[in-house]
Amino acid sequence: MKLRVSKQKISTTMLISMTDVIFLLLLFLLIASNFASQTGLPIKLPGSTTSARQSHQTIQITYFSDEKLFFMEQPVTMAELPDLLHAKYVDPEQVVRVSAEDKVQVQKLINLMDIIRSAGFERIFVATTEAKK
Repeated sequence: MKLRVSKQKISTTMLISMTDVIFLLLLFLLIASNFASQTGLPIKLPGSTTSARQSHQTIQITYFSDEKLFFMEQPVTMAELPDLLHAKYVDPEQVVRVSAEDKVQVQKLINLMDIIRSAGFERIFVATTEAKK
């Protein structure tokens, strides 16, 4: 049984068009993945073992279980908070750090985070402590 061996050159145009298709598919997947987002608030509950240190906080809000609220270490009410946040707003990349006691109800914490988001802030971090093992 004899095999025929052809000595014709392979056209490189087919290979070039295949790399273009692969590049376009890759580009499409990268663009499409940026539009996929999840709804919800990015929070970490008190006592997290995977907490990460954030060193570039610009705004600090402290919320106690007896509903005392502090904005940049100054006591405020929940009604005053939106005006104070609007005054401090520069861009959506600013970080707001919320320190809440572990006894604060989750719904009250979410209400506070809604006020912060309505002021235009998108980066909200809830401060945690290291969990006891």
